[in-house]
Amino acid sequence: MLRFPFNRLTVMQNMSIFTQCLNPLTGTVTWEEKDENYDYHQEVARSAFADMLHDQERNQKYYIGLKTAINRKHEMGEEANVLDIGTGTGLLSMMAVKCGADSVTACEAFTPMAKCAMKIIQEIGFEDKIRLIHKRSTKMTVGVDGDMAKKANILVTEVFDTELIGEGALSTFRHAHEYLLEENSIVVPHSATVWVQVVESSVVRAWNTVQPIQHKTKCLLNPPHSVKSCYGAAALHDIQLTQFPHNAFRPLLPPQPIFRFDFSGKVPLLYDKKVCLRVKATTSGTAQAIFMWWDLDMDIDNQVLLSCAPVWEHPDARKLQDEGLSLTEIADLIPWRDHWMQAIYYLPMEVSVTADKEVSLIGYHDEYSLWFQLMNESINQVPDCERPVCSCGIHVAYSRTRIGQLNDQKRNEKYIKALEKKVTSDTVCLCLSDGSLLSLAAVKLGAKKVYVLETNFLSRKSTEMFVKANELSEKIEIIESIDDLPPESMINLIFGEPYFVTSIVPWENLYFWYLISRYSSQVQRIPIKATIMGVVIEFKDLHKIRAPLGICEGFDLSIFDKLVQASSEKSDSPVEAQPLWEYPAKALSLPFVIKDFDLTQTVNEQENPNVSDTVAILESGSCNGVALWVDWHLDRDITVSSGPAAEIEPGKRISWDPFTRQGVHLFRNIRNVSRHDSLSWSFNFVPQHGNMMFDFHIVPKIIK
Repeated sequence: MLRFPFNRLTVMQNMSIFTQCLNPLTGTVTWEEKDENYDYHQEVARSAFADMLHDQERNQKYYIGLKTAINRKHEMGEEANVLDIGTGTGLLSMMAVKCGADSVTACEAFTPMAKCAMKIIQEIGFEDKIRLIHKRSTKMTVGVDGDMAKKANILVTEVFDTELIGEGALSTFRHAHEYLLEENSIVVPHSATVWVQVVESSVVRAWNTVQPIQHKTKCLLNPPHSVKSCYGAAALHDIQLTQFPHNAFRPLLPPQPIFRFDFSGKVPLLYDKKVCLRVKATTSGTAQAIFMWWDLDMDIDNQVLLSCAPVWEHPDARKLQDEGLSLTEIADLIPWRDHWMQAIYYLPMEVSVTADKEVSLIGYHDEYSLWFQLMNESINQVPDCERPVCSCGIHVAYSRTRIGQLNDQKRNEKYIKALEKKVTSDTVCLCLSDGSLLSLAAVKLGAKKVYVLETNFLSRKSTEMFVKANELSEKIEIIESIDDLPPESMINLIFGEPYFVTSIVPWENLYFWYLISRYSSQVQRIPIKATIMGVVIEFKDLHKIRAPLGICEGFDLSIFDKLVQASSEKSDSPVEAQPLWEYPAKALSLPFVIKDFDLTQTVNEQENPNVSDTVAILESGSCNGVALWVDWHLDRDITVSSGPAAEIEPGKRISWDPFTRQGVHLFRNIRNVSRHDSLSWSFNFVPQHGNMMFDFHIVPKIIK
């Protein structure tokens, strides 16, 4: 079960930490006693260093950049004094030593990693060659009694995120050049370029803009004007664009390099900048969003490029296409990384563009963020534009996944079809879901009255906007507290999608079951059953976020593996939520049922289900995970799944619903399996406490 700490109290008697936790299944708040180092373990487990270090291309190109810089300084008759900012495990510093650096100073502000790096450096035998400073680079001093005796002349650092500058890269480089580096220092990487591509895509739009709910030829619900005109969430939408279906968008403009950041110090790095490009459209259409990625020039001669481009624009892909490979085949060869993905930026206003006509593509950035706009007209002066933020509240109340759900027409049609079977002019419906627009649409289907439970403040405000805009106030009553739910005598249908803002993994939406259990089984309800499902899978890449490193670029980093694994076991749930459509995986088994829940029965009357079974492995492969989801049975004929979007076939890639997150159990000990093996699993559920526990083990078949 996943927990959400939001308050803490330290008891000085035993130095334990008591954490107040919300159980998303029962909706109750409890206090849990944690180890005094609980926060420490959480921070270590979620630091995501391992994912970055599994990126062999990144490691090798940093190595080449370092070697080139050190050789260049030596060729010039200078010492090579390296400063490594944000050293992490110490990998780049150890590379610098291996490349012949005369001195190496590494700094790391994150305490657990600083201690870990020191142990690794000592284990490798480099403690007399690397000086590790446990502080931020902006706090370092230079001089006789300083952290460095003299300034460095080579800087190596990896302070980038999906947005490139979101981790404070600009201020890090500026401070280093001003206080920590000599003039004419070499920086690895030398520069970065931000690329953008303007696209039209109804799928992308569905993650950001709430659309009307249509049924046949009738509009059941319209979004308010404030929602239609809202810019959307301020934060970028990070995404694995390579996995985004190529037929789900249309490029309207060719990719453009819009920002170039020179890290060498020869050109000042500006915190605020705006750029306008005049670009000729290649296709007519409606510009709705911008795809963004960036690349790094790792050396001073710009000979070594590290690109984060999606497969269709990756520089290596062009060569492979010339060799006759398809984009799908090339996607398997392009380096995978989860620490640097691509991003989607939503335009403040959609703009119609015409093929062969120029438009003004404008980019802005401040110290940490990028944003964009598009204009048809030619401009003499680039206009100012504040960073777009949500003004309607919808994008604050709900995730992009949830907004995509609200726009999923096929999903909506299933719920509407189930409602149509039950709703009459005498129907008084109680909706038990957060932000359920379908419950409002029930009025348009003929319901006499609809009660809507909205305990979440932001979700309630969003629902109130839709009620007012669609003039439904006379038939919709919003309830703020569970204690104010209407008595059973006043309702004859309970409806839920189910969805709750506190839920992370799909089965936590069974909070719906706890709520409807306040009523007898005599009251009709939708859905009537929920099924937790699973499938054994081989991920192509996702398992790397938890897989141990072992030897990395010739250095033994098992000390780091032990640190992360120990902290993860103390702080992480064995099952986490992931948008699996972004992570290619093939099925090694058929889907299997873990547990059915009869939602027409009261939850507290259920016995503690403790079930176990085995599942046959039907396809050979590297078994590194189990995917989990919930199927919601609206009635005997209609099912809405939070899992696969098509039938699962062993040995084939699984197609997942893009508007939900699935649960994933990743094996720490990955092994190859064959048809002789099986998966042993167990599931335990204590309804009174809302505790769910999963356990999975691969069992090799004994062949006599």
